[in-house]
Formats: sequence, structure tokens, C-alpha cells
Amino acid sequence: MGIIMFNGRSSKDIGLEVETFPTYVAPKKIYEVTRIPGRNGDLVVDTKTYENVPREYKVSIATYNKTTYSTKMSQVAEWLYSASGYARLEDSYDEEFYRLAYYNNETSFENLFDEAGKATLKFTCKPQRYYKSGEIPINFTAAGKIQNGTIETAFPRLKVITDNTEGTISIGNYSFEILEGAGTTINIDCELQDAWYEAENKNNFIVLDGDYPRIDPGVQVISFTGGVQSVEVTPRWWTV
Repeated sequence: MGIIMFNGRSSKDIGLEVETFPTYVAPKKIYEVTRIPGRNGDLVVDTKTYENVPREYKVSIATYNKTTYSTKMSQVAEWLYSASGYARLEDSYDEEFYRLAYYNNETSFENLFDEAGKATLKFTCKPQRYYKSGEIPINFTAAGKIQNGTIETAFPRLKVITDNTEGTISIGNYSFEILEGAGTTINIDCELQDAWYEAENKNNFIVLDGDYPRIDPGVQVISFTGGVQSVEVTPRWWTV
């Protein structure tokens, strides 16, 4: 029997058991396809993105009387709808990874004599399977290198320490400038394209040279100049 962790709570806490290994579904890659008159074949452009994927679990839950059965079903529903959007999803079958998922499906439990119930839970997941090892921050107090061993470009989270003067940070072919007066600590989420510290928005202090930084596959050089004293990189490696 397996375990699901969703939005910080375990299926075990409510007595829910996963009966079989969930089917792995590879996400569909998104291409821009154009048909040109007079030309054989389609023009295909890789957008470097994927569609969401389902993650299904066949589950069962034991109950012993009608009141308990009703209560158990309510507990399951409260758990499934506890998140207002994407939330972290893990399971005991794919222990090196986690996903971001939401649940918005009607769920019908088969009632087995008011003593047990069976159902299929279907989560909708972002296409990324995030490595848990990619949650470990890597701190740079001087220029160094970081290796992305996957084939997918990672969008890291950065924590920048400065002396409150102007500085520049480069990650591979991507760089940006932090303006004077930004403060001594800035958090940057390169996927959400947001910069802040505590409750204060810092986006006005970030000047991009193109896109927000990302970590392309292979070995990438990280360097910084000016008032930047250190950069903590949480890489968020992922695969499909």
C-alpha cells in the first residue's frame, strides 16, 4: 500500500490507502505548427513547454458504520479541496520527486456495505517532476560553476546579499543588474519573475538583460560584481 502527500497532509492521516502504482503519463510537448501552401510538410517550432498531465491513484478507505463512512468521505473531500490552487504532491512510488498539482474532479466512492470505500483520485499536475535534491540551496560567495545534469532548463530561486549598492549577477548567458538602494537582501523567483524581501516588492530594483536568469543544461558559470556579496541558488532541477 502506498501513501500520497498533498498540500502538506498525508493520506495515511485519514486512513486512505493507495492500492496500486499510479500510471506514469509523459506530458505532451507543445509545438507551434504552421502549414505553408506549396511546401511539403509543416513548419514546426519547439516552444520548450509541455501540457499538464493527470496523476491517478486507485484508493480505498475502511469504515465501520454509516456515520463513520460519511465522516470519512467528508475528511477525504476536505483534504482534496484544501488547496486554492497548485499545491505540492508527493507519493511513496516516486520518492525522489514532487509535483505541483490541483484537484478539481468529482470523486465517487464505491460504498462497500458502509464498511469500506473505493475510488480513483485524479490530480491535474504541472508537467514538471521536480527533483527534491534541487531544493537544496547552493551558496556562492565568489564566482563558481553549477551543473545542470538534466536536459531541461531550470528556473532557480535566488537569495542575493548586497551592501546596498549597485551590482551585477550572471548565470551562464543570462545576467541582470541590482540597483543601488535595493537593500541588503533580495529574493528572486526566476520562474514567477518576481523579486521581494519579506513583504516589500523589489522588482523596481532589478534591471534585466533580456530574460530572467535560468540554468541551461550543462555546466554554467555564476559570477557577480559590484555590491553583490553572495548569491544563494536553489536550482529546482526537474524532468518530465
